Amino acid sequence: MLVADRVITGDGKTVIEQGAVVLDGQRIKAVGKAEELRRIYREEEIRLPGCTLLPGLIDMHTHIGYFYGEKNADRLAQDRMLRAYFIGKRMEDTLKAGVTTIRDMSSADGIGVTLKEAARAGYIKAPRIFTSLKGLCMTGGHGFSMTGAVEEVDGVDEVRKAVRKNIRDGADCIKVLDSEAYRGEEFGQEELDTIVKEAHRFGRKVAAHAGYGPSMEMCIQAGCDSIEHGTHLTVEQAERMRDNGQVWVPTIYVFHYAWELVKNQQADESLGSNAAYLKDTVDTYREQFKKLYDSGVLVATGTDTDACSHPEASPVARECGYMVQYGISPIEAVACATHNGAKALGLGSSLGLLEEGYLADILAVRGNPAGDIRALEDVTAVWQEGTCVYESQSAHLCQ
Repeated sequence: MLVADRVITGDGKTVIEQGAVVLDGQRIKAVGKAEELRRIYREEEIRLPGCTLLPGLIDMHTHIGYFYGEKNADRLAQDRMLRAYFIGKRMEDTLKAGVTTIRDMSSADGIGVTLKEAARAGYIKAPRIFTSLKGLCMTGGHGFSMTGAVEEVDGVDEVRKAVRKNIRDGADCIKVLDSEAYRGEEFGQEELDTIVKEAHRFGRKVAAHAGYGPSMEMCIQAGCDSIEHGTHLTVEQAERMRDNGQVWVPTIYVFHYAWELVKNQQADESLGSNAAYLKDTVDTYREQFKKLYDSGVLVATGTDTDACSHPEASPVARECGYMVQYGISPIEAVACATHNGAKALGLGSSLGLLEEGYLADILAVRGNPAGDIRALEDVTAVWQEGTCVYESQSAHLCQ
């Protein structure tokens, strides 16, 4: 039994003071007031004074293995073994950040599938991984230069075949790239419709990288299951997404991070050339996020920070920080980072909540995120399916 100052269940409203979580193997047996659970269960207690328990965080938008801004990028590109060590370290760091589930939104060399196999075999510690394998873009479209991570396809027959190839190779979902800072929509409506129809036929969800009105409109109409970034999403579009059961993964933090690099003249030429777009996007998030959230569209956290070679792995806590800064409560932001992500993955009945029967992915942080969201950054320990996979030096829990 894990006992802490409080338990945040992940439903966006429930906080249990002086709470506890009882584990039963990989799953949760009970959640409630520690005093009441002690009367029922005679379990050994792990006490976490000064801490809060909450579900493991979920990053719905990562890029496993991106190394393009690393200082030794040339060596990483040339040496697959060195790159494997880099990726393995990145996965361990993701767990240390309290992120127990990630969705890989296109990476090279089929690394998402390989990592899942390595984790199952016990070779590495890694979060639970869902991968799109190769993203799909039109010839010359956004992402075409990401060698091995994106496939250029044109026309109905090619997009259908690309979806089937990704699924054959182990993709859990399909990613389509459809608009970016410097251009409007890229795929035609028939191509998008085909991608969604074919993916859904095989039980796979479709995530659409889209940021501008016409492109998002087409992706919403096609039935894409999530809009990634959605930098210029309108309230009317968000309301239709809500009604359709579609998800918004805004990735707010990465745009702020990129804008800070540009402002401080630390960005490379390609990022610096998008300065006006980055500033506009940051301003738009600030003005629109709360309005879009209030539409009722399901919002889930994603970081995308590997695309900018962010020094920290999966800073979901920082994403939550901006959501709070822009108008929602800390407890709502925690829900975006936990149960909302699980629902977006189609796992809302088994993951993302501290509730009886759910998988025991649990995060212990020092402080109270319900009062100060920054407490999410002070990770004490992490459990994945009931096993302690990380503890801070002062915790001494996992021995």
